[in-house]
Amino acid sequence: MTPGVDLRLAGPGKLDIGEAQLPTAPLGPDEVLVEVDRVTLCGSDHALYDGSYGGPSSYPLRFGHEWSGRVVDAGANGRSLLGRWVTGDCSRWCGDCPRCATDRNVCARIQKFGLTVDGFSTRLRTVDRRYLYPDTHDLGPGLLALSEFFAVAAHGLQRVDPRPDDRVLVIGAGALGLACYLLLTGAHGVGRVELLEADPAKAAAVAALLPSAPVHTAEPEPDAAAQATGGYAALTAQARYPLTVDCSSGAGGLATALAATSPRGRVLCFGLRRNAALRTDLLVANALTLVGSIGGTGGFARAQEFLAGHREEAARLVTHHLPADRAAEAFTLDPRTRIKTQLLFGEEPR
Repeated sequence: MTPGVDLRLAGPGKLDIGEAQLPTAPLGPDEVLVEVDRVTLCGSDHALYDGSYGGPSSYPLRFGHEWSGRVVDAGANGRSLLGRWVTGDCSRWCGDCPRCATDRNVCARIQKFGLTVDGFSTRLRTVDRRYLYPDTHDLGPGLLALSEFFAVAAHGLQRVDPRPDDRVLVIGAGALGLACYLLLTGAHGVGRVELLEADPAKAAAVAALLPSAPVHTAEPEPDAAAQATGGYAALTAQARYPLTVDCSSGAGGLATALAATSPRGRVLCFGLRRNAALRTDLLVANALTLVGSIGGTGGFARAQEFLAGHREEAARLVTHHLPADRAAEAFTLDPRTRIKTQLLFGEEPR
């Protein structure tokens, strides 16, 4: 074990950098000690740093729920993980409540690593083995640290049953939107998937990373005849996608998704935004199915299998690597050109 950096957010814009300490308490039978190699910054990490996060959170806090590391010590029940590369859940679920029986991401006692309880922005971290997923595909620490947000995308998409003949619009070309795009095309076999990114600079950056991805910067043009007819016909003027996926960070993303979805279509919404506009006229008149999804528990096996088969495309999503002690710089990178940033706590090659 090597000493390293320990990062805590004391509050918005207040990052404390210290030295990681070896835990003094003995490991419980189900606990392991992980030597964290890297943390991949999520949009929620950036929002915690700038004070705009819309969900439950707590300061002071070690951030980071997308990570990879190596198990360097273990309690009696975790010995099989010794020496193995692992990643883990964002959801800290109980496993005992009725909600956990159907979806552990909505556990009645849910906490979120890196949001409401300490995450993994430290070199040494003790964690219960049940929240961990070994690297079963020889992904290496870089790709392994992408597992969580691909698992979030995989878990959500499973709930709306994408079909090969669907035409799909993904709103927001950030990391989660791109993960959804790659999974829809590469895992679900959907032939027509389009991205909508309102920021032209971000759209250009995405087009350079994934040249095959159709990226639009403007919402679908309304059908002039439907608009002219008015009434209920006008409510379907922009509707042409059987499935839309809202991965945007803006308040208007959900309204755009509802307007673009064909009658009896499905809308999948990620993200926690208290100020999002909900067009119930579009939802009800067009008989849409609106599905919210949070967390990746249950999706890690699918995510790792996908990453193993699409290494090059997935690796492109990491646009920046910085040492952990330059985390403050990482939080101020231009959001128009960054997709994913990895903070390096260890010494493994990228």
